[in-house]
Formats: sequence, structure tokens, C-alpha cells
Amino acid sequence: MRISCIDPSRMIPDLGPPRQDAWQVHCLSSFDEMARVIDVVLALLADLGYSRKDLFATRLVLEEAICNAIKHGHRCDPTKVVEVRYLVEADYFLVEVEDQGPGFDPARIPNATATDNRERPSGRGLLLMHCYAAWIRYNRAGNCVTFCICPSERLPH
Repeated sequence: MRISCIDPSRMIPDLGPPRQDAWQVHCLSSFDEMARVIDVVLALLADLGYSRKDLFATRLVLEEAICNAIKHGHRCDPTKVVEVRYLVEADYFLVEVEDQGPGFDPARIPNATATDNRERPSGRGLLLMHCYAAWIRYNRAGNCVTFCICPSERLPH
């Protein structure tokens, strides 16, 4: 059984091609650097009028994606770099987190809500990401995740 926390009304049918010059890029290798990158992103979204609810969702999903890249993709190897790319548009916020690891197959991750997995101390990060992002996609290699956050309220323009 596939669990989905996505509200279909938050889905974006067609984003169109993003402007390449509008993407911002941050490279990092540690959890300390991760905190600084997340703070920069959240400050930008707050300045644009994203709600506290949306800032919480963004922090959670971005933190999970970067932590997974550092911990699982790089096995905490400080010589490897995680690239965080993001694009802010009027109606959505896109993020790509790519690591230099071998990747993974998301379909092979155990269902965190299955009875046998409920008391495991880990394994809920991807579930949380799916609950708080409008959508999530992985590249074929499994070393890059792209997700979308849509504002829950109309932004002031």
C-alpha cells in the first residue's frame, strides 16, 4: 500500500521550463553548512511572504533531503559535496539536492507505516518529505531529489 499525504489541490499540472538564470546554487559538505544554507533559503521565502506553515514545511523537507545526502549518499565524507539548487517563482518554490553518492532506489525503501517498521528508530524521513512537499521526484541514479513547495496562502505581490 502506498501512503500519500499530498493534497491534490496543491499539485501543479504544468510548471513549464524554469528559467536557467534564476536558479541559486549552494554547495556544502557538513551539517553545520546545511544549517546556514537552510537559514538563507528560509529568509528569502519569509521576505517573499511565505507563511510560517510553509517555512516549517520547507525547513523539514530541505533538512531531510540534505541530511540524507550527507549521511546516506556521502556516508559523512567531508570531501564530498552536496549541491543544493533552488528556484523561487511566484506560485512555487523548487529545490534540487544532489549528492556524489551511488544513489538509491526509492521503491526499495521500507514503508515506514507498515506494522513491522513502526517502532524502528529511523526511516521516516522520506515519508515526511512526501507529506510536506507538493511533489517529489528522484533522478534515475537516485542521487538527486527534486521537490516543490507551493505557498498555502496567496503571496503578496
